[in-house]
Amino acid sequence: MQPNEERFARFCFAIDKVAKNLQKYKNEHLEKFGLRSMHLMYLVSLGHTPEGMTATELAQSCSVDKAFISRLTGDLCDAGYVEYKTKKSTKYNNKLILTETGHRIMTEIQKIIDDSVQHIIGDIPETHLTIFYSVLTRIADHLEAVPV
Repeated sequence: MQPNEERFARFCFAIDKVAKNLQKYKNEHLEKFGLRSMHLMYLVSLGHTPEGMTATELAQSCSVDKAFISRLTGDLCDAGYVEYKTKKSTKYNNKLILTETGHRIMTEIQKIIDDSVQHIIGDIPETHLTIFYSVLTRIADHLEAVPV
């Protein structure tokens, strides 16, 4: 195997393994809230934006299309975790916010995230993590720019 083929294979296998295990882990911990892994970043984004976000802003923040955000909005509104900021505006221009229940579960979920991150990073030095995230971000940006 050529060096670039080996790098490509190692990278793909590692990323796939991380993605599968992360999704499984998130689903196991979110199940008690009636949530799936796809809901998590949506809720995290709203939790960090008290003034709320439109569907377009959420789609950009979560790197998904607006149709996906629309489905998630329905799920989370039905569960009582998210609501529209005002009742009089159209849903496309209206900002979505966490409800009181949404804030409560996000406090519980944040504790799970904190414990998980501590377990996952373990004894990896902060300097290594800084380099890792820098390189991972650059790879993600380069992948996004690759012509199809």
